[in-house]
Amino acid sequence: MVKEAFHNAEHGITVGGQVVNMIRYSDAKAVVSNSQKSLQHLMGNLNRVTKDYGMRINVKKTKVMCILAKVLRR
Repeated sequence: MVKEAFHNAEHGITVGGQVVNMIRYSDAKAVVSNSQKSLQHLMGNLNRVTKDYGMRINVKKTKVMCILAKVLRR
C-alpha cells in the first residue's frame, strides 16, 4: 500500500541524489518533504490509497513536525 502511494513520487527530500519521502521502522512511518505543499501532496496520495484498501488514517495518532534546516553549501 505504501509503495503504491509513493511510487514514482518526486516529492520529498534529496539525500545522496535519491528522493526520500518516507522513513519506515517497525510499525511507524514518517512522511518527509521539503515543503508544506509537497507534504500535503504526499499525504493526499497516502489518504487516497488507504481508502482504496478500505482503511483510513487515524488523525488522532497523526502528528506534524516542521524542522527548518540551514543547508550548508561548499
